Amino acid sequence: MGVMCQILINRTEDGVFKVGGLVTGTLKYFIDKPTHYKSISITFLGKGRCLWSEKRGKTRKRYSNSEEYINQIVNIYLDREKEDFISGGFEYPFQFLLPVDIPPSFKDSTCTIEYKIIVTFAKANKITSKTYFDVEIPVTSYVNPCSLEPMMFCLRKNIFSFNKTNSNRIDLKGEIIKTCVTPGENIQIKLTVNNNTNLQIFAKTELVHRLTYIASCGHKKTRENIVSNTSTMTPVAENSVVNLMCVIPTFQNLCSLEHTKVMIGEYKVKLVVKPPFPHMFRMLYIPVAIGLRKHELVVPGAVYYQYDGEQPSCSSVSPRNGTFASQDELKDFEKYEKEGFVKIDSDNSDEEDEVDFDINDKLKFENLDINEFEDSRQEKNNDKDRHNKEAQSR
Repeated sequence: MGVMCQILINRTEDGVFKVGGLVTGTLKYFIDKPTHYKSISITFLGKGRCLWSEKRGKTRKRYSNSEEYINQIVNIYLDREKEDFISGGFEYPFQFLLPVDIPPSFKDSTCTIEYKIIVTFAKANKITSKTYFDVEIPVTSYVNPCSLEPMMFCLRKNIFSFNKTNSNRIDLKGEIIKTCVTPGENIQIKLTVNNNTNLQIFAKTELVHRLTYIASCGHKKTRENIVSNTSTMTPVAENSVVNLMCVIPTFQNLCSLEHTKVMIGEYKVKLVVKPPFPHMFRMLYIPVAIGLRKHELVVPGAVYYQYDGEQPSCSSVSPRNGTFASQDELKDFEKYEKEGFVKIDSDNSDEEDEVDFDINDKLKFENLDINEFEDSRQEKNNDKDRHNKEAQSR
């Protein structure tokens, strides 16, 4: 059977981990028979990669890119003595800190951004010596506003006509109140449409999702689609001025994608002025960001996490609890231990003779010559005898 492993993650309330927060959990594994392992490690790895191909004539060219966001490794067992065989059940609590400026989890047919906790069991003296276990960690990130708020914009469309007396022009002015909204929040746009033509026109708004994949050579691939149930269309009569309030809904599963070089995931409000056929339409793209801002992304209190349970047990680790990684650490420990004994001795002194005293004073005191104090005491006695003799002579 070899080794059995469980990676238990302490899930959040919504099941997603926020950037800047902690990922905590417990590693449980069981080794059925004594086995010689070189190392057992747990890794928190975050990577992004994109891959696609394009056909040009008779040839097909491949484009790719990759990026690493986090790579933290903790060795929970190292066989330094080259002779330990371990078996039985073990537990190890772990925690990893997520960086702040990283992208959220994402996956489609072209690009994948994922975060995983990987446990590696490396046997000693074996060709196929490594066994892997992993679990995926869903991550959400923050977004930056696309522009200042509120954002003003305008659009003009000229209509061809043989009648030169009329202006035959459509002017549209608008204001988007918020360019950065949270998932599920509506995007509100104020529009003023001046239709100075003899034609009825339509003003249409819809939300567009655009994905841009970026290869390592700089080549880009773009994919765009309209978000379902976000389109609105309003008629505007001929020779009229209309004030509109357009509401574009967003959904909980929508989120802009930033902080990565392999792709860009962005949202835009598409505004279209549509005159009747055969006249051409005119459109304008307004960038918006969907997601939490940096100050709105609440980092959980687990940043101050402290494990209160029992520490991981391992038959091959416990004998080394009294050893030190280097001789410098051993010297430092002996130094602090010695200072601690000196402080304990000073605490036992009488209250009447209480003085400020530290280890440096003790060393100075030990270096003094006691004979100097004895000579000074003898001089004082001689002076006293001399004064007594002078008093008797008087």
